[in-house]
Amino acid sequence: MMSLLGYTIFRVSQQRVQAIEIAIVAFGFAVAIVTLSRKERISFRYTVGWLMLSILSAAGGLLLPVIEPLSNKFQLDAFSLVGALAIIVLLSLCIQLSISISGLQRLLRKLNEDFALQKKEISDLRDSKQ
Repeated sequence: MMSLLGYTIFRVSQQRVQAIEIAIVAFGFAVAIVTLSRKERISFRYTVGWLMLSILSAAGGLLLPVIEPLSNKFQLDAFSLVGALAIIVLLSLCIQLSISISGLQRLLRKLNEDFALQKKEISDLRDSKQ
């Protein structure tokens, strides 16, 4: 700890500063997600998923000192390991979103087919009455 003109300056390692920065960015991301959710731009299901990603990011940033021995085992930098884990989580989220979109497209196609059949039946009934 140093004192400079009445101000106390704490010596903090660069790693801790980076971990705190990661946590702050993750918190800002979570606030943005909650804001979008309140405006009903994101459904509850996806809000939970993105908030979980934000929590994992913040935890990963704050747990860098714990992750470092594991990263040394794989001969990686701690940030590289956290980045790789984040990419895996993001890819998993993308796959889940692709599955959801595919299901919605299938439902939309079925709905359009049913609508077209009902429209044809109504048209046929009108033609038969005339």
